[in-house]
Amino acid sequence: MSTQAPVDHYARHLGIVVENFDNGSATAALTVGPEHLNPHGTAHGALLFSVVGAALAAAANNSTHSGVVSSIHIDYLAPAREGDALVASASVDERLAREDIFVVRLVNAAGGTVARATGRATRRAKHSTP
Repeated sequence: MSTQAPVDHYARHLGIVVENFDNGSATAALTVGPEHLNPHGTAHGALLFSVVGAALAAAANNSTHSGVVSSIHIDYLAPAREGDALVASASVDERLAREDIFVVRLVNAAGGTVARATGRATRRAKHSTP
């Protein structure tokens, strides 16, 4: 079991913090800032997708496998606003021969569901480096 996710520079740039990295599960957290808002004053859908994607990518990787995400389907269920603390929790729903199917739930601090997603990642063995 790995205790730390590899650095996701894009997630870091957006302010996303990946936590609870474990074999097949992870969380990603972000507080929505003014730089994350769309013209309607709510969190941009691409930002929400990125939080979900960061959690899924971290969950798909571990000390022996490198997960390559091949698809994500997301349903936006409620808006997120400036100051909202969001957490995406990703976990394996099904393990197939070479792929894992994940479920990701993005919630706000009040426990309200902001988005729900499913994703698929191919498992590839990590190669040791000399």
